[in-house]
Amino acid sequence: MAGAPMNSCPARVPATASRSGRRDRGEAIVEHVILIPVALFIVLLGIQAAVYFHAANVAEHASSRGVSVASRARATNASGVVEATITVRESGSALASATVTGGTTIRASVTVRVNRVLPFFPSTVTREASEPKERFIPEDER
Repeated sequence: MAGAPMNSCPARVPATASRSGRRDRGEAIVEHVILIPVALFIVLLGIQAAVYFHAANVAEHASSRGVSVASRARATNASGVVEATITVRESGSALASATVTGGTTIRASVTVRVNRVLPFFPSTVTREASEPKERFIPEDER
């Protein structure tokens, strides 16, 4: 091979072209433009679900405490509302409403506001509890 240089290389395919001949420049950017918002939405959805279930647990606990206090023998329904309100306040949540009703069966309903991270989640959560009213019967009447 006369006249051919010793260090000759075969023709190289440019780095910007794939084997099929198409250009792949910018493909990674497009993938990230689609992937990052989806990943961010999933993370925010998980956070919103945790906040919602925490508020539901607070409402459940407050309604349980309220009905427990109001169902005592000489307690009033107002004492159950006060107990539910204190329970929600101590948990750091915001109370939307608390009601305790009943005569022989006491029912408490507590609604707690949910902090919103995503706009389509509910803004409040309500939980209810009920117990029979305690009766005190003196010894001589038994």
